[in-house]
Amino acid sequence: MSKSQEKHSFFKVRGGFSDSTGISPYSVGLQIEDFDTRTRTILSNTTFQVLEIAFGHDGCQYKYDPYGFGNEGGNSFCKSILSNVFAERINLRKGYSFDWRAVYDENIHKVIAEAPYNEVLDVIWFVCEWLYNNIVPQTDGFYEIFNSVFEQESVGYRFVDTKIVAITDENEISEINTACNCKFDGCKSHMKKAVGFLADRESRDYKNSIKESISAVESVCQIITGDDKATLGQALKMLKSNGLNLHSALERGMSALYGYTSDEGGIRHCEGLFESDVSFEEAKFMLVTCSAFLNYLIAESEKHSA
Repeated sequence: MSKSQEKHSFFKVRGGFSDSTGISPYSVGLQIEDFDTRTRTILSNTTFQVLEIAFGHDGCQYKYDPYGFGNEGGNSFCKSILSNVFAERINLRKGYSFDWRAVYDENIHKVIAEAPYNEVLDVIWFVCEWLYNNIVPQTDGFYEIFNSVFEQESVGYRFVDTKIVAITDENEISEINTACNCKFDGCKSHMKKAVGFLADRESRDYKNSIKESISAVESVCQIITGDDKATLGQALKMLKSNGLNLHSALERGMSALYGYTSDEGGIRHCEGLFESDVSFEEAKFMLVTCSAFLNYLIAESEKHSA
């Protein structure tokens, strides 16, 4: 075939026939510190679609405009994002109303198309958070929409408990979400704090994330043993008398992790490790491990109490 007869490539579909067979692979590996043009375009289109669901004619209702009169939801959203994200002066003229589509075109799309990856995630987080807090009926469906795009485009981030975190394995995400929504309020609170400390990109606190993760396990052990003053080390030894035949290897493993956080130089001591000594990988490992162990303990305790 001559060069004049060669076919030109017009598009590529991630995960499609050409990609999966290796004929014309699209895979760029996990996207962590930058997003390719295709991914940015899809994220921008998805953001527009989410806003259209919320503010379109047949969309959800703004909680302060329950009868759907006017476009108060879109107007309020524009004021909030222009003021709190883009730091623009709000026009206070009486009767002035913002067009959310114009704000999308002039502000939101530009960030997603051109800004560093962290600002792309920041603006997506703000959009979802605002809609979750201000649109009725309240729904976490917007988070799932973006998670589907993140997965499709091999983006190394997911919404977990309304926060964007750099956790990529679906099994890890499932364990953490289950732990964050367990039936014990104290344990649930510790897990949500652990996720929050890990997810805060402006003020990451890996040390306290680890502390909250292990505290969640300690909390559920105290509940199962009925001793709210027992340390995790003590409670682990008491589980057997409460009907849980914890495998000795699991007990030793969790005891070792507890020791890592509780000795003189440990996470739970103010004179212990500095924040710079604790890595994201350590905090993520503890969050996932403690989530899985916590879920296991709850499931086992329910078997014995049934």
